[in-house]
This record gives sequence, structure tokens and C-alpha cells, in this order.
Amino acid sequence: MAAKRGRLEGWPIVGWSALALVSMAGVLLGVYGTQEEGVRVLIRATARTSFVLLLAAFVASSARRLWRNGATSWLLRNRRYLGVSFAASHALHLAGILTLVTRWPDSFWSKTSNATIFGGGLGYLFVAAMTLTSSDAAVRRLGLSRWKLLHRVGIWVLFGIFVLTYGPAGLSHPAYLPASLACIGALGLRIAARIRARA
Repeated sequence: MAAKRGRLEGWPIVGWSALALVSMAGVLLGVYGTQEEGVRVLIRATARTSFVLLLAAFVASSARRLWRNGATSWLLRNRRYLGVSFAASHALHLAGILTLVTRWPDSFWSKTSNATIFGGGLGYLFVAAMTLTSSDAAVRRLGLSRWKLLHRVGIWVLFGIFVLTYGPAGLSHPAYLPASLACIGALGLRIAARIRARA
């Protein structure tokens, strides 16, 4: 997709996002090292970048319905590419987790609950399915109704996982409070947009 009005558009968003994410990973591992502490820092950082990118895709259509301006137009127009950028971020997140599992298995399994493993596994199934179908050709193969169902269910499942991760954490750790409030704000935005659509 070509750029419009000098703005970044389409697949270049994914390329620049991936470059920024890999650069961030390199800086973090350079500062904190490649031992367990550094890998855990990388895992936390990529969880946050994934959250921001998913949230942007999650609220895109609602924000456009509520505010008709250039910013929301860009957000909705590039929702697919923000979603694929989220997948790139979460691929780095998975790489960090797999590094932790293989190099420090005792530490990983002692600090990770079965619910986290189940929820994370389910989330990654949806990430894979949604990424592989993020093209016009995939829409044609699946059919529009099935494609919409997959992506609608998938983004709610992924959003729900982040809500369960950051929601309770914000009550006990002030550092997580902005993420908790962002979850509430995103949900409120979706509800407000639905009310306006019905009105």
C-alpha cells in the first residue's frame, strides 16, 4: 500500500515496528545481559509493546466511530498492520519465554502457573491464526463471515488475556496501574461506540 499524505501506511508499518522491536531487544540485552535477569526484562518489555499494539487494533473501529478525524482514519485504515506488528512483538516475547524454558527450566516452571501456560498457549494459537489470515487472499479463501468471526473472537480472547494479566496487577503494583486503566478505557470506548451505533 502506498503512503498517503506523507504518513507511514500499510506493510511498512510492520517493517519499521519489527526493526524498532529488534533494536529494543538488542539494547535491553546489552544493558541487562543475556542471563536470566536480562531475558526476563525482555519478556516484560515485549509484553508491554504487544499490549500497546493490540490495544491500538482493538479500539480502531470504535475510535473512528466516535471521532471522525485524520488520526482515527489512519488507525482504522492500518488496523491490519498494527495487528501484524503486535504478532511480531509477541514473537519476540515467545522467543524470550522459550529461552527461559530451555536455559532455566526450574526457575520458569516454579514461577509460572498452569493457568498462565494454558492462557498463553491459547493466545498464541489465535495470534498464529489471525496473522496467517491477515491478507485479502485469506479473506477470500475463508469467506468474509468466517474471517470476521475468527478475528472478532481472537482479538477479544487476546484482550481478555491482557485484562487478566494487567487488571489485578494494577491493584497491588502501581507500575501496572496505567495498563489497568488502559484496559478499562479501551473497554469503555468499545461500549460507547456500540451505544452510538445503536442510537
